[in-house]
Amino acid sequence: MKILLAVDDSPYSERAAQTLRALQLPSQTEVTVMTVVPEHTFLGEISLHMFRATTGAGKRADKAQERKAAELLKKPVEALRASGVEAESLVCRGRPAEEVIKQAREIGAHLVVIGAKGEGDPPRFPLGSVAYQVMTHAEASVLLAREKTTSIRRVLVATDGSKYSDEVVRFLLDLPLPAKSEVFLVTAMQSWNPALVKAFTRDWEIDQQILRDLQEAERERAQSLLDETKKRFREKGYQVSSMVLRGEPAEEILTASETLNPDLIAVGARGLTGIKALLVGSVAQRVARFSRYSVLIGRAQGRELSPQESVELGSGE
Repeated sequence: MKILLAVDDSPYSERAAQTLRALQLPSQTEVTVMTVVPEHTFLGEISLHMFRATTGAGKRADKAQERKAAELLKKPVEALRASGVEAESLVCRGRPAEEVIKQAREIGAHLVVIGAKGEGDPPRFPLGSVAYQVMTHAEASVLLAREKTTSIRRVLVATDGSKYSDEVVRFLLDLPLPAKSEVFLVTAMQSWNPALVKAFTRDWEIDQQILRDLQEAERERAQSLLDETKKRFREKGYQVSSMVLRGEPAEEILTASETLNPDLIAVGARGLTGIKALLVGSVAQRVARFSRYSVLIGRAQGRELSPQESVELGSGE
């Protein structure tokens, strides 16, 4: 497994490094710990670095920045190596989110780990712009670390039977989680809301029977889905419990997390592509933005950025 850990000099990065160390990383895991020296690019791909490189003072300033960046990487790299993981450092220049996404693609990362703002941070930006862009555009799975974590004891896994949620389940099973982790599986039923419009017949009794039949069929499917997923985790030796929720999925997952108090929430990356993510949003996006816990967003590798995504990413800071 190849992992990219993106850090800066904020406390969020320490949370990310701790969360990564708390995972039971597979043997032969390769971790690249990277940081980005922020560099604004002006029209015509002109940067301040290009101008500084033409003067002695500018060159010295650049070298000082790079030394500071390299020093920043020493602690997380040494900690990973001490735990038996192969780790190397990487310093880049440019727009942070852009460089993280680019490097993740170049090294073929299966997972990107990055710190995200937590419960005590300003509510207007619950994620932070860099973490948000990486979450939205990276081709790999993304772990957004919020709380300081020394061990992974409880994991809340949300599934809806889609290929996206199956991807996050597969990722967790391949990771694997620490041996004594407790897994909570949840799925949310919400079909009666659109059914009120789509199945409306103007006959109260018929409408109510349609809704009852639909809810029962959905409940049976939800339980079957949870049983199938539960079996997969139990075969790996985990203690597993499950719960069928009723309501808007993201809201129900967030509410359940407050009761279960997990070390990690795992969701699929459904709906995080192109203009759909901006206009419609997604369960994963809402959970990641507003959860006070660390969130793993599972994503199949090899997804190409759409033209719309490329425009959005290029305009971000």
